[in-house]
Amino acid sequence: MHVSPLRGARVVLLEPDINPITRRFGLPKVASYPPLAQVRLAGQIDGGGVEVVDLRIPGETKRFLRTLSADPPALVGISLTFTSNGEEALQIASAIKSASPDTLIVLGGTGASEDQDSFWESDIDFIAFRRADASFPLLVREIRERGRAPEAPLGFCHRKDGAWVRGDDVEAPPMAKLRPYAWHLLPRRYWRRYFQGFRPTGMGQTSEGCPFDCTFCSVWKIHGREVSVASLANIQHDLMSLPSFARNFFFADDIWMQASERQRQELYDPLLDWVASELLPERPDLWLTVETRTDLFLRQDARFKDWIKRGGLMRILFGVEAATNEQLDIFSKRVTMDENSLAIQKAAEWGAFVTAQFVIPCDADRQYFDELVRFLEAHRPWIRVSNFTIATPLPGTELYEDALAESPELADRNVVTFPAFSLFTALSPMRMDPVEYYEQVARVYKVANQVSFDWGVFEHFWTIATKSPWLLPNTFKMFSGLRGLTRGETFVRTHRDVQGDRLLGGASDALAASSPA
Repeated sequence: MHVSPLRGARVVLLEPDINPITRRFGLPKVASYPPLAQVRLAGQIDGGGVEVVDLRIPGETKRFLRTLSADPPALVGISLTFTSNGEEALQIASAIKSASPDTLIVLGGTGASEDQDSFWESDIDFIAFRRADASFPLLVREIRERGRAPEAPLGFCHRKDGAWVRGDDVEAPPMAKLRPYAWHLLPRRYWRRYFQGFRPTGMGQTSEGCPFDCTFCSVWKIHGREVSVASLANIQHDLMSLPSFARNFFFADDIWMQASERQRQELYDPLLDWVASELLPERPDLWLTVETRTDLFLRQDARFKDWIKRGGLMRILFGVEAATNEQLDIFSKRVTMDENSLAIQKAAEWGAFVTAQFVIPCDADRQYFDELVRFLEAHRPWIRVSNFTIATPLPGTELYEDALAESPELADRNVVTFPAFSLFTALSPMRMDPVEYYEQVARVYKVANQVSFDWGVFEHFWTIATKSPWLLPNTFKMFSGLRGLTRGETFVRTHRDVQGDRLLGGASDALAASSPA
């Protein structure tokens, strides 16, 4: 693979577009985050000449493709965090190759690293294996110095004898040794498209790695069981890089503050002091948002309380996951329902906006859904928002390995398409009749999202209208998407759109009758 030395300077890091199913019902209705993986990687590359392009932004695909003929990049890196956006990644790779045949295309992210065979018939040249903080900058350097890429670059999977073959590893640096993220590469026009809870948002990460082994999660396999934390200076850099109109910052750690006591003392404690004494006095309207475990919150309740009271921690997303202790054990969550309840109540009473996140098992029965509804109703005074996903066997998880043994077609994207992994349909056999199962999923959405229009709601809308009016259309889109999720037929149609009649069995005729022609 040769690259013209005259064109070798340009490197583009791409965020692909979002699949139609997720765009219709999923995360983009309530949040859209900056491309964290790309700015992190860009910060590790020497020599400049790096661009970050976010194809989720309207018009960006056409704009980017127009640049290829005049200034073809030597290398394009596409980050695929979510398997559900695989088709979008393949489409943009094909368009790049058609316009610029000599451009090298690398695919990275969990969705690619853990599902390599799904990208064999594609225009992808290499697949980055898991973390690319060292391997990708090394590849850039080799291309720029030699005018070509090696046949088997370190840290990547390459094509050989009809299969992807993993090359030798290159050790990635710990988070504390990373250079600052290259937020300056994000075009200013992008920032108004990034929001969480209708507040313009930034994003960062204080740690990675997880000591737990939840069956539905791949983090502990991708990043390992040992927790690595970022440097204080890098987190301060992320926060200081926010545009002036941003009013939220999301810490994208899978478990925020999951660290050793020494790590907490060296990072989280001084970060709190800095946020309280320097950042918030300059930005008093800034909310901090984290995602964490309930048992960790209870063990570190004094620290969390301090963050809530003086550190701007306004929103906490708790991974509640289940409605019974039995299901928590099945998920290998290693927490109890009592811990879930106590953490939710404490956080809300201290002033945090609590979001509870649940994973609905495919083999749930009516009794389980009743338990879930009872939990939601009992905790209504403290839970402000509830999110639900169907337990999806995502590549890289134990759930996927177990499901694949029983259903080999899960690995065939002609049968189970990429958007089938958007967390809205069952990919494993359902215990209940499929129509009833999806009606019960819609039921919990309906119970959880009963909106009461008190003064706080009106105040919230007034704040949007006065401080970030460009986000008002998203408000109406959110309600439209949520309304769809309170109807069972929405899930029925989505199931058939992404995997046909698979798993429907004798319910196929009933499903057809329940779906509009």
